[in-house]
Amino acid sequence: MSTPQRRPATGVIAQLLAAPHRFGFFQAVRLLERWLVHGTEQGPSQGLERRLRFRNSLSLGFPASEIEALRVRRRQEGTADAVEPGDVECIEVTPAFMGLLGSHGTLPLYYTETLARREAFRKDLAARAFLDIFQQRAVSLFYQAWKKHRLALQYEADRDNRFLPVVLALAGLGQAALRHRLRGGDGGVHDESLACFAGMLQQRTVPPGALRQLLCEYFGVPVEIEPFVGHWYPLPETAATRLGMRHGVLGLDAVMGPRVWQRDLRLRVVLGPLDGRTFQRFLPRGSGAQALEKLLTLLTGVTLEYEIRLRLRKEDALGVTLGGTDPGPARPVAHRLGWNTFLRTCPETRDRDDAVYEIHATS
Repeated sequence: MSTPQRRPATGVIAQLLAAPHRFGFFQAVRLLERWLVHGTEQGPSQGLERRLRFRNSLSLGFPASEIEALRVRRRQEGTADAVEPGDVECIEVTPAFMGLLGSHGTLPLYYTETLARREAFRKDLAARAFLDIFQQRAVSLFYQAWKKHRLALQYEADRDNRFLPVVLALAGLGQAALRHRLRGGDGGVHDESLACFAGMLQQRTVPPGALRQLLCEYFGVPVEIEPFVGHWYPLPETAATRLGMRHGVLGLDAVMGPRVWQRDLRLRVVLGPLDGRTFQRFLPRGSGAQALEKLLTLLTGVTLEYEIRLRLRKEDALGVTLGGTDPGPARPVAHRLGWNTFLRTCPETRDRDDAVYEIHATS
């Protein structure tokens, strides 16, 4: 709770309207166009076209800042100090660094002097208003050209239709039919996350080190990758060697037994050490487990099998007894024997990694 002597915080827009000379031109226009469309369905470009007006300067002095003046025209004149976007009819901005008139204008100084006398002695604003038509177009295009190749601003203005599809296209996911495919369910993966790893997703083969880095950054947990994990796979009866068959040369192509040992089809992913809540998310059918399966499928398809091993911190390895009470608010994780709960006679001295399940397993 703030103290009574504390000054109330002043918003950025209020500071801009009170002292526009303290802001750069591009930053000021960016703040104004986002503020004017706040709470509406209009885009920032519509706010720039409809409610921002750029005027010519009549000053012949040296410009002290990029903005000479800023004036707010309200729909209804009131006494309230605070200005809301809905009350603003338009905002007039007078840049000091470009235009048709003024010390940096493209027209001769004679025009500036003439229009200044007409406004001062005759109150004639028509000539300047006519030139402001060209000023509005020129300054608007100048600002849009500045913003066009700044991807961060494009993402800020329209993240779904401008910046995001371009980055997703680097990973081959820019088509409309491929958008938002992994977002459904509890463990949804948003397109913004895929765009973050677009450079990695465009590779035909993802090395174990890159896969570990991707999973670490996305889930925020320690990850270890162990490639070439051996596993027994059943052998079809037609592939086994039998008496009377051809091409059964011992040591060459003869096979005995119902199964074969292979190391090129399985990868082990070790997550942890994890706390109790995070461990619960990565259990089968949990949100973390679903997101993990979607990411692994996107990276390698169904060509590899994954053995997921969860490592639980020893502090969160629960003990259970018959007739035991509920863990309570301090330990809200439910008991699951063999996963996060174990029969023990003393506190754990090491992290438990007994929880193992498979993804895309064929045997």
